[in-house]
Order: sequence, then structure tokens, then C-alpha cells
Amino acid sequence: MAVSGSKDGTVIVHTIRQGHFIRTLHASGDSCIPAKISGLQVGMEGHIVVQLSQEKCSNRKGNFSINVYSVNGCLLSCFTTEEQITALHLVSEYIILGTIHGSLHIQDLFSLDDLITPLALKVPVRCVSVTKELSHILVGLDDGKLIVVGAGKPEEVRSRQFSRRLWTSTRRITQVSSGETEYNPTARVGK
Repeated sequence: MAVSGSKDGTVIVHTIRQGHFIRTLHASGDSCIPAKISGLQVGMEGHIVVQLSQEKCSNRKGNFSINVYSVNGCLLSCFTTEEQITALHLVSEYIILGTIHGSLHIQDLFSLDDLITPLALKVPVRCVSVTKELSHILVGLDDGKLIVVGAGKPEEVRSRQFSRRLWTSTRRITQVSSGETEYNPTARVGK
């Protein structure tokens, strides 16, 4: 299935092979406050994750939200925050969010509950991805740095262990290891 989002909060779902219309989702719901879609992700099982940003309103908190829909278009859960969400990545049953304030959230897809305490990276997050082996989260920051977040100590991490270790281990929560690297094109090798 293919999905597209618009400035008015509408998500249109089509078949990917023939392009036939399937349904329209109104992500802003019954809200009279206009919301525009700033991000979309489709899971392997057809779950649709919609990232919304609502126009600023002085008396309303939570200008940014995430909605999760089933393959049939039913709203499963929603999450509202005051932090602008700048990066979104869907991995099987989990959502990884990065914010403008430098927080990295790992949430359950169905309940949108935080699975671990959000990691404070102190710099706005620009993009989030997960390695092919599902062993590490790659976080691109606004200052050009790449943060690599792994499940536990590096010597404990094996390929395909990430999802089980990162999402379900309470012991691991305090052991998230992260390192950073910078690309410096002006540095010369062998000075």
C-alpha cells in the first residue's frame, strides 16, 4: 500500500500495484484546529504512523502528535507532545522519535508508551535510522555529529539481538551505550 499526506491532515491510501484508491484517513480527527502532516511511515504489517503538527494556539498545549492506524484505517493510539518531532522511524513494533530539543524516544507502536527514559542528546535530532542487523540506532544531529546507540555494552551486542534487548530488558535501560564521531575533511592523515 502507498500513503500520502497533505497540509489539511488528510491521509490517502492507495494500492501500490494498480494505484487504486483504498481509503481516506482524517488524521486531525474532529479537531477544528488545522493540522498538517509532517511525516508518514508504513509498517511491514500495514500499520500507518502519521506525524502531525498543529498551528500554534496560545491556549492549547501539545502542538505535535503521532497517530497510529491499523491496516484497516482504525485509530489505534495517539500521542501528543509540546516538543517538535524532527525525526521518525518505524521498526517492527516500535517507533523511534527524535525531537528539536535533542530527546530520543523509543515507544511501543500500539500504546505509544515510552519503553525507556528518553535519551537527552542536547542537540536537535535531524534523522533516525536503525542498522540492517537491528543492532544499533543511528542518530544524525543538527551539529553534524552521528550518535550510535546500542543495546548494552558493545561486546554484549550480537546481530538480531537489538530488538529483544533494547525494547524488553529493564536491566539494559541504564546501559545504553552511545558514541559519537565527527567527519573533519580539513584534517590530514600523516602530518
